[in-house]
Amino acid sequence: MSVTSDTLADSISGRPPAANLRDFQIGLEDTPDRLRRYRLGLALYVMSIAMLFVGFSSAYVVRRGIPIYESATGAYSTAWEPVSLPVPLLLLNTLWLCLASVAVEVARRRCSSQKSERNSVGWILLSLAFALTFLVGQVAAWQKLKIGGYLLESGASAAFFYVFTGTHAFHIVLGIIFLALVTLCHRSWRGSTRLLAVDLTAWYLHAMTLFWLYTFGFLLFA
Repeated sequence: MSVTSDTLADSISGRPPAANLRDFQIGLEDTPDRLRRYRLGLALYVMSIAMLFVGFSSAYVVRRGIPIYESATGAYSTAWEPVSLPVPLLLLNTLWLCLASVAVEVARRRCSSQKSERNSVGWILLSLAFALTFLVGQVAAWQKLKIGGYLLESGASAAFFYVFTGTHAFHIVLGIIFLALVTLCHRSWRGSTRLLAVDLTAWYLHAMTLFWLYTFGFLLFA
């Protein structure tokens, strides 16, 4: 009888039912443990991506030191023809990706605060727009290299550039999908689920930003 009266009182006053409130509180209490587990899984995945880029870097250094027989001179040469990178465009792309990382970090911090949680979706959309702009900029950089005569089969240096940037672009596409999914489901997900999704997406995009800074610097100075 008391349960029925409490439920009736909750419905009249506009408060959520006591059972739902208890379930929601349990979900919130369990969120830190779930967050640690999911972050650990994300960290392991990011480490596998890092090892992939380390492998590419090692192969680049080894390939650059291998002498190639030149039929014109009849001798082996270790000459390496570097790719003429569109540095201004790549710098602009770097800026877009950094802004995407900053925007999603603001969304992550707002999502963890109940007072500003509703405003987080705008920052997620902004991060999505910056990430898409970065991807479009990368396509423009590939087109510029293609016009300059640097194709995948042009040489080892050009091939490594496409392998580095193409692999990174693939993982950026995954980040864009995550951002789009969070944006579409932002209102339907409950607080704890939304917090987990935004947090993991933010850390993933931060990692991809660091990988791009490493990739850009390696291709520019190696």
